[in-house]
Amino acid sequence: MNRREAIKRVGLLCGGALYAPAVASLLSGCRTGGEAAFVPRTLTPEQNDLVVHLTEMILPATDTPGAKAARVNAFIDLILTDWAPDEDREHFLAGLADVDARSRDAHGVAFLEAAPEAQLAMMRAMEEEALAAPPNEALPPFFAMLKQLTLLGYYTSEIGATEELQWLAAPGRYDGCLPLDEVGRAWA
Repeated sequence: MNRREAIKRVGLLCGGALYAPAVASLLSGCRTGGEAAFVPRTLTPEQNDLVVHLTEMILPATDTPGAKAARVNAFIDLILTDWAPDEDREHFLAGLADVDARSRDAHGVAFLEAAPEAQLAMMRAMEEEALAAPPNEALPPFFAMLKQLTLLGYYTSEIGATEELQWLAAPGRYDGCLPLDEVGRAWA
């Protein structure tokens, strides 16, 4: 038995009774073989390109791979297709349309065609709006949803979990008063 098969069996035994749909979505990522080309099911190709660009702006490639390498866009499409309620899905898609509409109003071109400085200024404005929004709204602002999905998709991906986060099978003693520069990256 290989490791993937063991994970599937343990997941089905332990977590299957708790929340079967969530376990099924996690196990759907345990495929063997080559990586097939991603075809979005909810996002249009243009929306997918916009999501790829926006997520890469949120988590760019540095000394570790970014959101594009982690295929966060595929994760977001999966969430929108299989998990998000209709209201959340429509809110997210309307937010994507609003990004392009704002760019066309301000710069006369779609977001992806705008200058990098203009894109960054728009992202900062959307983040400020999201931070200023009341926390008790039924639906969070689009940028807050995008950022949450980006972080969740990245840090639950293989790249995020193995190349960005660090993991110790048997961690050492707990010391809560370490200077941050001694700790380094976050620990999983």
